Amino acid sequence: MKVVIDTGPVLVLHIPAYNTTAPQPFHTLPPLVPDCVNLTDITKMGAPLYFVVARVVSREGALEKWRDRLAGLCKVSKTEPYSNSYYWGHDLDGEPDTLWGLEGYYHPVGFFMNHVSSDIFKEEMRKVDEDKLLRTVQGIGSPDYDLHHYDFFSGFLTRKDDQDRDAQDSFVTVVHFWASEGRRKQLLGILADSADKIKSAEMVQSFAVLKEVNDFHLATIYIRSRSQEAWERFETSEIYRDLVADAKPITTKTETHRSQAFIGHIDQDAPSGNP
Repeated sequence: MKVVIDTGPVLVLHIPAYNTTAPQPFHTLPPLVPDCVNLTDITKMGAPLYFVVARVVSREGALEKWRDRLAGLCKVSKTEPYSNSYYWGHDLDGEPDTLWGLEGYYHPVGFFMNHVSSDIFKEEMRKVDEDKLLRTVQGIGSPDYDLHHYDFFSGFLTRKDDQDRDAQDSFVTVVHFWASEGRRKQLLGILADSADKIKSAEMVQSFAVLKEVNDFHLATIYIRSRSQEAWERFETSEIYRDLVADAKPITTKTETHRSQAFIGHIDQDAPSGNP
């Protein structure tokens, strides 16, 4: 992978796009940024929040060891300069040892050049490999690390009026929508319009509309509810049923994935100060 930095009138970090045909495993960037480039300057360019929705396919019986690994990762993530969210839970759709996570950053460098290159991340991943926690292939390039990368498009991660907005044990639903050719812009508009109504109705804790940066057909909503019962009430509400009905004619496929969170933080201010 090649990183190119322009240091002309506007400082630009070019990170090449990944293969758009499949979710991506973890990637790290080589240390190609010269000492003269201040990454703080890069992050002041008005980029949207950057998110990763991660599905980590675990071997059977490994959940407790994953809890140990995530404890260290969550602790360091909370202190990283551009960290917004690091929120993890276990699957509720038949794979109880598999993990679902939301990673959020105020700029992509928070993921590519801070988190995955940190000493703690490398040490925790070494322990993952040592204990063979992945299902099929061990190592940082394993397909068991199933990641989608996103720009934040619309919606909300927390509501100020939600007394439980920082709860670590919320019920999480990830809904993927694949738009028909040329219709993703319209799909994102439908989801964004719904987000405004949903926030006003105070029905869920999070409703983030995410725009996949590699798969140009995919839009995802990240929904956080206080409990499974709260999610089921929302799922059958008129607002959500209307959303699904409006999206259906312009989508080719949808997937719904449910998980129970157990650790992490969400929507925090950047420890270094928000860009």
